[in-house]
Amino acid sequence: MSTPRFFVDTACAPGLDVELHVDDAHHARNVLRMHGGDALVIVHGGGAWDATLLDDAAGSVRARIGKRRAEARGELPVGVSVLQALVKGAKFDDVVEKTVELGARRIVPVRCERSYADASRHKLERWRRIARSAAQQARRLHVPIVAEPMEWADALESFRGDARPLVAYENAPPGSFAQALGGIAGARDIAIAVGPEGGLSAAEVEAARAAGCAIVSLGPTILRTETAAAAMLAALAASAGWW
Repeated sequence: MSTPRFFVDTACAPGLDVELHVDDAHHARNVLRMHGGDALVIVHGGGAWDATLLDDAAGSVRARIGKRRAEARGELPVGVSVLQALVKGAKFDDVVEKTVELGARRIVPVRCERSYADASRHKLERWRRIARSAAQQARRLHVPIVAEPMEWADALESFRGDARPLVAYENAPPGSFAQALGGIAGARDIAIAVGPEGGLSAAEVEAARAAGCAIVSLGPTILRTETAAAAMLAALAASAGWW
């Protein structure tokens, strides 16, 4: 079993004591059954430290920071944003969890013409908790951002330049995804975009083209919306040699 990892919100240095987030404290004590003296890894600001769990102090769960770890893993070399159309039920939960595990740094809930859901404050808070948990599980060094929801056109405009999105579309020409990947070599930031269950409307596809996005096919099969972003991110990472 690997050493448990937890993100904290305070700066770290050897000898400092830091308090675990309330959800992490519950997980450490009640799920992992950790006790004072147990080893853990604390992560903050892109760095990781060996640490030791302390005995309870006034009901909090704290850890004492030890030496900094020389970790080169945990993050993709390029910032990848996921623009995901809002979807029904718990499907967006799955999108957040899986794309964070695969290395996404930012997830943007997007309102599309055929979206049948919205992002309430409660949902945003849940998605951010899922992102934090998935990042810890995947040995990430940063907690990815789950942004405020945006309209489709606004989302496209916000990712112009090198980060113009690769937009998944079932009627795009075969091979267009591979071709688009070849055209973004050297980009510092990349975005991928996926529509809702009913697909993107013709107007949304044209808006993407007008914004300079690459409209790409994900192959001969039709993927569920909650599968497409993870498939695109995995193909991107493998094609770029990040894995």
